[in-house]
This record gives sequence, C-alpha cells and structure tokens, in this order.
Amino acid sequence: MNILAIDIGGSQFRTAVAAVSGIHLQFASISQRQLAPDCTQETLFSMLAESIAVSTSGSSYERIGITIPGLADPVSGIWTYSCFSGIRDVPIVKIMSDKYGKPVFIDNDVNACALAERRFGVCTETKDFLWITVSNGIGGGLVLDGEVYGGHFGNAGEIGHFCVAGDGSAEGGGMRCGCGNYGCLEAEAAGPGIARRYALLLNKETPDISAEKIAELARSGDEIAKSVFDITGRLIGTAASYAVNLLNLEKVVIGGGVSNSFDLLLPSMETSFRRKVFRAANPSVRFEKTALGTDAGLAGAVAACCRSTG
Repeated sequence: MNILAIDIGGSQFRTAVAAVSGIHLQFASISQRQLAPDCTQETLFSMLAESIAVSTSGSSYERIGITIPGLADPVSGIWTYSCFSGIRDVPIVKIMSDKYGKPVFIDNDVNACALAERRFGVCTETKDFLWITVSNGIGGGLVLDGEVYGGHFGNAGEIGHFCVAGDGSAEGGGMRCGCGNYGCLEAEAAGPGIARRYALLLNKETPDISAEKIAELARSGDEIAKSVFDITGRLIGTAASYAVNLLNLEKVVIGGGVSNSFDLLLPSMETSFRRKVFRAANPSVRFEKTALGTDAGLAGAVAACCRSTG
C-alpha cells in the first residue's frame, strides 16, 4: 500500500509518499516547507497543496495520513487546536478528502509517533511505553497493552505540561509556557527552553542561539552548554519518573529534534529518573532513542492510516 504522509509541525511540515509492507516502510519524494509563527489556516493549506503536488508527481497513493501539532480528534476528523499557530477547530479530514478524493486519517503528532514506534521502531515487542517528543515543544504518546491510549477527552500523554519547576505560578520561578502556566516541562526543556536557559546563564535577556548549536558547544567542552543539557535531562527524567510510577511502563522512547542530543541528555535523565522512580515496582525501565529518526512524524502519519487496516 502507498500512503501520502503529511507531518505538520510547529515550525515546518513535510510530505512524502510512503510504500508500506508489513513492518517495513520507505519514503520517496520528501518535500519540506518552513512555517511562520503567524501562519494562517489558508496559508497552510495553500502551502500543503504545493508540497503535495511535488511529493505525488508521478506517484499513486491509496490513503492520506496527517499528523497534527497540538490537539486532534481522529474520530471526528477535527484539528482541534495548535498552540504554536493558534489554528483551531479545522475539519481537516473533510477538507483534504474533498480535495483529493482519498480516505484521510489524522492523529495528534506524538500519539502517531508512538503508534509508529510500536509498528516500525524499537517497540515492536514492547506493549507498554511512553514516547516523548522533544522539539519546539514537548509531547507524550502513551502505548498501553499495545494500543495508543487517548484518555476520556482524547488528550492523554501531555507530559509536556507536567510542572517540573516552581509551583506553576508566575511567582514560582518557572518559565512561562504557551499553555499559560509556569514551569511546564515544555517551557523548561523543549528547544526554545534550552536556548532561553543558555542565555540566562550567560546573563543575556534573549537567546540568540539554537538548541542544536548549544549541543555542538556542549560536545566541544563548553561548560555552560553542558550544564544546560544536564539540567534539561534532569527535568525530562523527573517527568518520566512520574509517568512510570503511575503506569508501570517498560520503556521511555525519546524522539523529536532534540533527540539528536540524546547522548548529552541520557546521563542526567537516567540519574534523575532513578532517584525519583519507585524502583522496586519498576526495576528495569529503559530509555531509548527513537529508531525512526527525523522521519518519525511521517512514519506516524503512515501508522495512523495503517491502524484502520490492522
């Protein structure tokens, strides 16, 4: 089966045609576009059409899978809310199916990535795990007993909004999160939070460097950069310990752009986790880097389609 995979992120989107055979998939004609922070619904759909035309030129496909940044309702086909752009309540399944005449399937991007890791990645033999995306934001996808768990409102797994610094108030000392609270893991440990912390440690008011560049500095021996990743790993490990204590998981899988710095995060992440987890109940939890790399979102779009066919 060939699937048109669309991975919409906070700052970019990617399209590709995926050939799927069992647990194997291969992408062709990947097209990537940047998104402005103030991107409107109309602009996004116009850019998507251009990118899809490039990816599908000369290729056929049977279904369309789309990963949604923020909140999505796979049943109703509604893109509920995106914290980055403010886009909300978009009937994206109807819009895309009407335009392209194919069945369309959506899911929250992190839930879809968790589903893809279960089907194609390091968790094909793992039934209970947490998938954490660390990128421009932080999200979590829960897989319990082999299936993605959505919760009553369909929004389970929002580990990015665990309060890990301060008490959640403006006076508590944590960074302000896009959700309106303070000290959320997303505000403290996502890419922008990493850049803000580096700037703060240098007594700068605004960051002028990316998390990727800070990782390069850390690997070259920059002590401040190393400290930033040590703090970031500690915060992620703390949040992961809360999830594991509650759910008794086997693995925690780290994905997203910041997963390229997995080696810098892992020591403090594991140390913090082991200090705070109930070890007698969770004796052998493992942290692993996603096997899907930068294509995790596209693989998630494919997995959203495959879920309906088994």
